[in-house]
Amino acid sequence: MFFFTMIFAIAMDYTVFLLASAKEHYERTGDPREAVIGALAHSGRVVFAAAGVMVAVFPTFALSGPPPPKETGLVLGVAVLLDAALVRLVLLPVLLRLTGRAAWHAPARLDRVLPKIGFSHR
Repeated sequence: MFFFTMIFAIAMDYTVFLLASAKEHYERTGDPREAVIGALAHSGRVVFAAAGVMVAVFPTFALSGPPPPKETGLVLGVAVLLDAALVRLVLLPVLLRLTGRAAWHAPARLDRVLPKIGFSHR
């Protein structure tokens, strides 16, 4: 449970970076395909660099004495690498691309209740 919680918390940052960038591009262009491409071009490097830092740092726990920190470092390092590379930079963009405009559509009742927040810098 601990590892799942840690990985989930770390992965949310990547998701926020990518989705905020995609939403910004979608609001500017109105094209879901362009939104995914723009989000990856704009924030993909940031996500991969942040994951690279964590992948480099977590295995240093393996240099410590007792086994639990060693295991924690190795598991988190591998999990962050797989999550950033596969889930955030491959699966999430593919899912956004396949769902198209439906990814950005909110039901009418929900749209009335939610605050209007714009992501584009117009």
